[in-house]
Amino acid sequence: MNTLKRVPRRHRPAIQGPLSSRALFELSLLSTFYFVIAALLLQLLMNSCTALLLKVYGITFQYSLFAIDFLSDTSLIPGVAGVVTAGTIKWSEDQIYLIYATGPVLLSAAGFLLLLLLKKLKNAHWKVKLALTWMAFLMVNTLACSVVAGVFFYDGFGVALHWIASSSVARMLMALLALVILVFFSRFWQRMFLKASYTTAFFDIRQHQMTYIKNVFLKPWIYGLLILLVFNWPFSNLYWRTFLLSFGFMSIALLDRSMQMHRQPHIRKHRKRIFRSWHQPVYFTLVLVLIWVLDNFVINF
Repeated sequence: MNTLKRVPRRHRPAIQGPLSSRALFELSLLSTFYFVIAALLLQLLMNSCTALLLKVYGITFQYSLFAIDFLSDTSLIPGVAGVVTAGTIKWSEDQIYLIYATGPVLLSAAGFLLLLLLKKLKNAHWKVKLALTWMAFLMVNTLACSVVAGVFFYDGFGVALHWIASSSVARMLMALLALVILVFFSRFWQRMFLKASYTTAFFDIRQHQMTYIKNVFLKPWIYGLLILLVFNWPFSNLYWRTFLLSFGFMSIALLDRSMQMHRQPHIRKHRKRIFRSWHQPVYFTLVLVLIWVLDNFVINF
């Protein structure tokens, strides 16, 4: 009678190829960099849009790459039109909606245009598709995640949200609806990230697909949140961190064991390593350090 003996771990053959621990680590590292850059670019675009509108209305403020600080008290009381803020400056409801809601609305609309562009880039390099997928993912869901963050904090889009719905119950219902919509489209975003794969090895079975999603989205999202905390020092902007935390909705879909992409997308052949040399991760780190240094410069308007 033949019996199967369990092979000791030290004698087991090492996994090679894209499913090896080294390849998955490099994939997570690269995707983390793309997520952080995309998130910083998104914050820069929203910040710039808000700053432009504040300048148009003649409101004084301090501008840095990822933050806006007002030079005087700007306490806007929801439900009271024409609140006196900086000296003789008065905020109308229209100004509040335009200044704090224009950025998220425009970026979400631009995100859909970016999705259309992604569909036409079937033959693009997988790194290009992954970077654009992260950017589209953040942009399209900007408005919905702004609603979720705005429920808890009176900052950013939350200022406009508190004026739109003065009732906390109404705001909670709006946030719940936004979360339901986000979770509903989570499968769509999983497919988008899968289309940015560099090998068909991740499409053999569902377990490989989930391994890919965990290393291209879940881990980079967690690592990226920790890195982005440095850009929000001294941690006063709770709204922005809650906004980024809301993008974790897609991890809920990982619990769905029936999720599997049966139709294999077009994948451009890639036989090189993710990082050609150890210098590339160092360059990525230097880029983030440079951006952090530039963020410390403040301009008064």
